[in-house]
Amino acid sequence: MEAALISFETREEWDSINQYLFQRNIYDEYYTSGTDLAIKGEHVWFSTGEPLELNIWGRGEPSNNGGIEHCDVLGYLGTSTNYDVLNDIPCDLKRYYICEAPQPKTASFFIW
Repeated sequence: MEAALISFETREEWDSINQYLFQRNIYDEYYTSGTDLAIKGEHVWFSTGEPLELNIWGRGEPSNNGGIEHCDVLGYLGTSTNYDVLNDIPCDLKRYYICEAPQPKTASFFIW
């Protein structure tokens, strides 16, 4: 399937996923591809290598509490009216995850 942990390039994508979860009363935490394992304090989307530039962090996050929080989850203290709750946590905690797969590629063939 070639899927990877989800990353968010746009605010619309972030809102859409969160709205989907909250409209279905799904209140859990989900790993994303966000991490600062390469350079502490510089969170990037692991699946794309792009910096995490959206303003979607929960209040006071990322905190790197105890110096061991390097993986990013959505859903931390989220509510149906506040989705801005991305949080960094230790990477070895058991959490759910959301993956995304690339759009299928199609090809057209013309036979003469």
